[in-house]
Amino acid sequence: MSLYTFFGCLLVAYGPILSIFFLYIGQNAQYVLLMVSSAFFCLIALLISSVIWYFAKAAQLIHSASIAYSIAVQEIFRWLFFLLLRRSEAGLNVVSANPHSPLNQSIFSFVTGFGYALTTALVSYISLLVESIGPGVMMCPSCPQATTFFISAATTSIFSLLHITWMMIAFEGFSSVRKPAGAARVAWVIVSHFGASYATLLNSSETIRYGCVYAIIICIGILSFSTALVAYSLKSRYQLAHPHSS
Repeated sequence: MSLYTFFGCLLVAYGPILSIFFLYIGQNAQYVLLMVSSAFFCLIALLISSVIWYFAKAAQLIHSASIAYSIAVQEIFRWLFFLLLRRSEAGLNVVSANPHSPLNQSIFSFVTGFGYALTTALVSYISLLVESIGPGVMMCPSCPQATTFFISAATTSIFSLLHITWMMIAFEGFSSVRKPAGAARVAWVIVSHFGASYATLLNSSETIRYGCVYAIIICIGILSFSTALVAYSLKSRYQLAHPHSS
């Protein structure tokens, strides 16, 4: 049964992002390079968070504090990667399939968001996934009917999609951060990142019954709204590229 659990959780956690890679990103060398670059930035952010956690002895058992500085470091490196990509955007457009397309920035942000998503998914869940092979079973404290392996797999899958939408919204906001709409997008990314991350604390709560269900609902709600923002931005850019289309 443990082997079935392993492959089931593997597909739940990594199925969506692996599908995106093999069907879209893996077929373009430029996208693969962008993905690896953003994954490297995300890995540095996670490494710095780990160093902070190691030296902050007093806060090691306070999960809310660990989440706070980890998200802050990730968002700072998201902004730094945007600055790097902005400087190389002209060259990336030249070698892209459609050099003059207004959708290129959205495509680049999607690919770099995938790099963030893949890195965080591997780092946060791979060790727990390996433990699912063992003879023991870890039940979720807030949902005793479900295993921690499955709840964490579902959370990992949702966060993978969230990181993609967050990157696309953040890049749109950084490009026009001096405008109210741009600043609002950046604020939404930061606030929703904190909200979704803190919602996962409900999974380990022993006082809130079905806390894992509430956590997943909150994350799906944030994902839905973020997806709507991305769809609106893509629609605006498409109308800019095809002004005479109906």
